[in-house]
Amino acid sequence: MMVRRLFRAAAGSLTVLACGLLTACSTSTHATPSAAGTTTASVAAPAPASSMKTVPPSALCTVLSKSVAERLITGARLQARVSPDKGQAPDVCGYTAPDGQSTLSLNPTSRAYAAELSAAHNLAADPSSAGMRDVQVDTVDALGRQAFRETASQTQVRQRITFVVWNTGTRSWVLTFATTKGTSTAPTTVSDDTVVQVARSITAKLPTGG
Repeated sequence: MMVRRLFRAAAGSLTVLACGLLTACSTSTHATPSAAGTTTASVAAPAPASSMKTVPPSALCTVLSKSVAERLITGARLQARVSPDKGQAPDVCGYTAPDGQSTLSLNPTSRAYAAELSAAHNLAADPSSAGMRDVQVDTVDALGRQAFRETASQTQVRQRITFVVWNTGTRSWVLTFATTKGTSTAPTTVSDDTVVQVARSITAKLPTGG
């Protein structure tokens, strides 16, 4: 899946590796070095081996439900969470397309909103250092207390990634969508972006605790 950050990504088929860009890198996906640190994208990660221990889906999957995920991924499949050797499994909910060409994930950010925004702008100023191109950061209104969208393309694979990061007051969240479908590098306008629309539709259901 992908967790924020592929730049924040979490684990899955297209697994964006996202632990970088924006943020949180929770379990397996999301990373672009914007905010977190290094970036790569893993295409079609294999299903967990039988010897691997899986844990129940995150409670976030009641927020990012299958029906919601299917607004972006037709036939979305819930990604298994693999239990780490130590510590707790990342709090991330992710889905992948049946053909492995698209992934979607939701997770809390590991950094403060201001740090995420700063990292996004730093990446936009020097995208090649993270193996990215066409990085764009846009303000998003009507989503939490403050929000932004980060869009980018990876240079080594034809993958387009969109991160929507927003602060609800007590916590910040990231919704990450990555796909190899289509070749356009021009992002959709914020008002027409389905990833932004999905974020707006789920924010009221997110946990409020810190």
